[in-house]
Amino acid sequence: MQTIVVTGCTGSVGGAAVKMLRERGYNVIGTTRREPHEGERMLNLGSLQSIVEFVEKLKADGIVVDGLLNNAGTMEKSFGRNEDGFERVIGTNYIGTYLLSRLMIKAMGKDLRVANTVSLTCYTAKFNKDFFRVNEENYSQLGTYGNSKYAVMLFSQELARRTGNQVNMTDPGVVNSKMLRMDRWFDSLTDAIFRPFCKSAEGGATPAVNAVTTDCTMQLFRGEKHQDVPRKWQNEELAAWLWDETENQLKLKGIIL
Repeated sequence: MQTIVVTGCTGSVGGAAVKMLRERGYNVIGTTRREPHEGERMLNLGSLQSIVEFVEKLKADGIVVDGLLNNAGTMEKSFGRNEDGFERVIGTNYIGTYLLSRLMIKAMGKDLRVANTVSLTCYTAKFNKDFFRVNEENYSQLGTYGNSKYAVMLFSQELARRTGNQVNMTDPGVVNSKMLRMDRWFDSLTDAIFRPFCKSAEGGATPAVNAVTTDCTMQLFRGEKHQDVPRKWQNEELAAWLWDETENQLKLKGIIL
């Protein structure tokens, strides 16, 4: 039986993905920042130490992982930094995804399949080489989130190119979940008008499950279908810069990949 790690298993999409994968016959290890239950392990993607310890514990326990579904993510109303000094959204959504994927491939080898979660907000991203220089003045709840997901899009393509591993991206679409709330005055209007038309958790999880179990690579999964990454989201020069600069950022924190 193949084993797949699903991060953020207590969220609506993550929980649905775990259920669907188990129904398909996979052994699933879900990760959570809370107290883990049976079949779950503790992992905080906003903490470099937690990520390193998670992978080391898998190796020490002799667990062979066949697939990694990077589902966990966060959207924050206001600016803040995590314990490592990174802006919280970028630290969790992008740097956490980057480090966990790199360490898992290092531990499990070329047979590991990786699926990374991106977002419709990539359409609004204004991504450039100031990506890591987020501060209280230039922070934007939706803008920073969109940039973090665009970074995941670039990283996923570069990860496939540099490692030869099977790497895909999954876009859940607009799902009726807690992530939809922005803690703003218009949330009640959104709940009444917009939520009834949003996807179910299962609908958002379907492309994720397909992306981590497929035989293809470098594909963007949406709904029941997949496609090549749109050209507007392909930039090999920027992706290479992002990869190298992220390594440099991690070196400053004492992590050598």
